[in-house]
Amino acid sequence: MTKEQALQYAKYAAKKALDELEKQRSVRFELTDDIPSVFESKIGGIPYFPSGAEIPVDSNGNPLRFLMQIKCSDIQGLDCFPKQGMIQFWICADDCWGMCDKNDKGFRVIYFDTISDSTTTPQISAFTDMEKEFFPLKGEYGVAFLPTIEDAPKNSTEYEETFCKYFNEISGEAIKSPYDLEFKLNLPFDVLDEAVYNDNSAHGHKVGGFSDFCQYDPRETVEQQKRYDFQLLQMCSDFRSDSTKIMWGDAGICHFFINSEKLKNCDFRDVLYYCDCC
Repeated sequence: MTKEQALQYAKYAAKKALDELEKQRSVRFELTDDIPSVFESKIGGIPYFPSGAEIPVDSNGNPLRFLMQIKCSDIQGLDCFPKQGMIQFWICADDCWGMCDKNDKGFRVIYFDTISDSTTTPQISAFTDMEKEFFPLKGEYGVAFLPTIEDAPKNSTEYEETFCKYFNEISGEAIKSPYDLEFKLNLPFDVLDEAVYNDNSAHGHKVGGFSDFCQYDPRETVEQQKRYDFQLLQMCSDFRSDSTKIMWGDAGICHFFINSEKLKNCDFRDVLYYCDCC
């Protein structure tokens, strides 16, 4: 089998698999260099802070750091998402981003059901040198949202099995994993890239949709999958050769999960927060 043949077979099998498997709706977002007001969706900087609001604290009484806020009316196409108000995400700026807090107070999701014109400036203390080192955000950014229908992720078991079925059907081979293309059939990496990595829908910043993980999905049981069935936020490391905007450890990813019915009811008391890196 030549490289050109293998590439065509891989493209065919990938398309057939993605056409066959279930799709999901998501709202993807990109960072912009615009500095938004406190009334808009934004990452970092000064958040929306209505009169009477308080900065959340961890188990030791230390203030959490503002990560992101989403103006709910910016999110279109997700039926369970609130239609008005503001959702904020706060985390600890320590070496595990608040995940090690013994009482699960190292993060907070806060919902304001209305956006009032009456705001105050929160008394946010300056970052310590250690916080600057660990906190993932390297600036303040605007956000541009795009509703999307996602293909199944190429790193899922369902995709890998279906890809192999169609690849074997057209090629006459008997691979059991897409990775066999490189490691058993000795085909060039370009073929594996087309099969597994190219246009993988799990990647990227998003609300809803499929999830991407550097290590593993923390929702390990069927019960946990049902309890936290909606991805409230996926924020990836965002960097290029000339700039770094977000960095979770060694190019990691951050997730917030919630139950979709609780999201419909604007109940944010039970949220699963998880970050991992390479």
